[in-house]
Amino acid sequence: MDAAQHISIYSSGNRQPDYSPLQSTLDRLKKRTEENKVTINHTNTVVMHFCTSSQAVAHPQLSVGAHSLQLVQSTRLLGVTVDDRLSWKQHVINIVRTASYKLYMLRRLKSLGTPAKELRDVYTAFTLPTLMYASPAWSSSLTLTQQQQVERTQKRACRIILGPAYDGYDNALTILSLPRLSERHREALGKFGRGLLCHPCHQHFLPPDAPPPRCATRHINKLVPIRAPKTDRYKNSAIPSIVHMINSV
Repeated sequence: MDAAQHISIYSSGNRQPDYSPLQSTLDRLKKRTEENKVTINHTNTVVMHFCTSSQAVAHPQLSVGAHSLQLVQSTRLLGVTVDDRLSWKQHVINIVRTASYKLYMLRRLKSLGTPAKELRDVYTAFTLPTLMYASPAWSSSLTLTQQQQVERTQKRACRIILGPAYDGYDNALTILSLPRLSERHREALGKFGRGLLCHPCHQHFLPPDAPPPRCATRHINKLVPIRAPKTDRYKNSAIPSIVHMINSV
């Protein structure tokens, strides 16, 4: 049985976009798959129109062969939920819901008398990865409300683990030797950015003129700052946040 493969195709445009090149790409892809005796599952192929403009912009009407493709407002891409407004609202809802389901395991183990240290290990092994998955892509763009939604999930876990001994979130973090999720997210973003800076195959994701890393202890890598972001949405997104973080070290 052949394994299913996933592919993403994107195109950018202005307020009067021309979708014909995108349709041509789909036509060529369909032709090539037919030549290689591969079938495109058109029912699982969707179109998302990213648009943050307040003015109406024509939606793309694309097809694979005789099948018109469905236009969706959100979809999962490599485990991350993205939407057509470039917000992380639905992604936060999804990860908080999934993590909340996993907290049942903590409640059950707590009722069986499992020690707090072991409950902490269960949390970090089974629940925390849900709240951290691919966080460099989305954590810097969260609104304050979304940050609080994610943080409250860990707060609930601390309440379950400590039970009657719980005396405030900050005190619980100290007792359990857990950092805030916002700190974990920032650390993961910085680690990801330094990895991009040091990796010759991935450095192109950063702004051009990024300096090659040096081993000298006095050298501090600096990146060309992102020029005057027009929106807070872009300013707070991953790459500008990485540039700011590296330059502020």
